[in-house]
Amino acid sequence: MAYQVLARKWRPKQFEEVVGQGHVTRTLQNAIKQNKLAHAYLFTGTRGVGKTSIARLFAKAIRCENRKPDFNPCLVCASCRDIDAGNSMDYTEIDGASNNSVDDVRALIENVQYLPTRGTHKIYVIDEVHMLSTSAFNALLKTLEEPPQHAIFILATTDPQKLLGTVISRTQRYDFKNVSVETLAAHVEAIAKAEGITFSSPKIAVKLAELGKGSVRDTLSIFDQVLGLSGTNNVTEESLSQALGLAGTTAMRDFLTGILTGNAKTTSQIFRKLIEENIDLKKLSDQVLDGFYRIINSIDEQNVLYKEEVIAQGALKDITIAELFWIYETLVKDLNWALTSMNPEKVVLIQLQKVCLRRQILTGEGMKLEEVAQGVPTAGKLEAGVVVEEKIVQPVKLAKTWNDFLTYLRQTAPATAANLEHGNLLEEIDLNVEPLMIKVTFPEDAAVFKDFVEEKEIYARLKNHLADFFEMDIEKINFKTQIMTLEEKKDKNFKTKVEIDEEIRSNIVEERRQKILNDPFVKEAEKLFNAKIDKIILKD
Repeated sequence: MAYQVLARKWRPKQFEEVVGQGHVTRTLQNAIKQNKLAHAYLFTGTRGVGKTSIARLFAKAIRCENRKPDFNPCLVCASCRDIDAGNSMDYTEIDGASNNSVDDVRALIENVQYLPTRGTHKIYVIDEVHMLSTSAFNALLKTLEEPPQHAIFILATTDPQKLLGTVISRTQRYDFKNVSVETLAAHVEAIAKAEGITFSSPKIAVKLAELGKGSVRDTLSIFDQVLGLSGTNNVTEESLSQALGLAGTTAMRDFLTGILTGNAKTTSQIFRKLIEENIDLKKLSDQVLDGFYRIINSIDEQNVLYKEEVIAQGALKDITIAELFWIYETLVKDLNWALTSMNPEKVVLIQLQKVCLRRQILTGEGMKLEEVAQGVPTAGKLEAGVVVEEKIVQPVKLAKTWNDFLTYLRQTAPATAANLEHGNLLEEIDLNVEPLMIKVTFPEDAAVFKDFVEEKEIYARLKNHLADFFEMDIEKINFKTQIMTLEEKKDKNFKTKVEIDEEIRSNIVEERRQKILNDPFVKEAEKLFNAKIDKIILKD
């Protein structure tokens, strides 16, 4: 029998097997139980979190001829088997990316009018629905608004911002969450046990979950990749690093220690060695950022594994939390543009050396080049945890804004940041006033994003992120959300962060278009061929 990848082999067959989306599965089961099925559903969330799997499972449960008492599909009736085999006349699943024309949608609409061959419902799943053309959307609108009684649409997308508001308003929306590291790690361990796979360390499952970045499919795909290199059913930390092109634990420990102690020479040597070992520069940059993120969080969280396995306690002896934040923020900004520069390897190395020499730079005290070459710690402060001089120079405290916080949050909690960006502040934050008042306003058509932020678990984590970023006690932060009517939004010329960013992007695109249109060579070509440029395709 041909090998089946883990992501397909372990695709959930019952609602209880779905990982990390209990809020969605419970609601859908209740809809079946109470016979309150909507005519159109919208499933949104990042890739690999279960949107298509739940759509398929929901469809089977609706059409099942012998549904279980807990409203799961039986999986053995003709209807369930037909959906699994992909030959059901009453279940249609199409990819919006490759079937995005108005003709494709019209063909689907014509099919909708026919009654189901078996059962009471015909179900249509459109994956990556945001890829449909505007004309295709417009063709679909009338059917979404007034579909035949037997038709149910399930739309899935990773980018709901691209959907027309008229489409969203005609659906029941379900936002899928990124799955937590703890849940993913437990899922990996359960699969490993069932498959007879062993880990040399329990930290391997955690690492796989972290690399999956909230996606079940990505996590299992990475797991498959590591198993392929291992060649056996025993996965070690070494085989994991080799398979994924990551720096090993020991190398990262020494690398981060070099940056913390300000040892530019050691940091440079380790960096060059890792590059010679073909460690991917982007992945290495991610590991550095992830390392500092964990170190910062380990100050308050005693159970963070990275605190014990990556950084020696001595290296943190004279480092303040403010300095750690400065290092993290600087690396986030610098590495982002360094990776897109003409010579990324050299630019990244220079940025790392700059961070090593941060105290010299911030205090204006000079250091001779030979001292840098010899690896003298910044301001003579630290070398393997030994205090060389007693004078402690605090780094300059940088002013922080709401936009700075959103940038930070995109690295630490991207889903929360994405929801917050559908609102904005009416008044700027005043860091000199306690308690720190932060009130995020959402337009009434973005109430779903406000609801997400106000979920008890999300809200608590958000308060912790605010306290960490603004370096304040959590009790001194007053975070609230509010709704603004569309009339008020128009009167006050209020724009959400998403709208502002989109406006900036549009302006940049238009500037690029105008630059091309006004290019002397283009003008000359228009004269030569007696024609006008009517279409410009810009590549990112």
